[in-house]
Amino acid sequence: MASANKVFKGTATWYEDADTYWKSVPSSVDGMLGGLQVVHTPDIRDSLLFLTKLQTNHTLRTNYACDCGAGIGRVSKHFLLRRFNTVDL
Repeated sequence: MASANKVFKGTATWYEDADTYWKSVPSSVDGMLGGLQVVHTPDIRDSLLFLTKLQTNHTLRTNYACDCGAGIGRVSKHFLLRRFNTVDL
């Protein structure tokens, strides 16, 4: 079994690398999707279709949603707010 020291060794570097990367990316849909803005529309469309199926079967309530992402609000704005009464970030 790996010790905790071995498991977490390099964690600071990982966070530093992530911080450096996200500081170099524009705060836009294209930036958040790694230059693949083309997937934004089908992603939102298919997510809405999936949610509609869950709502049709009455297995999903739409009072509240929680967006635990760390982006620019793309999912909340284009997806969650279309189907939920309240969205917490």
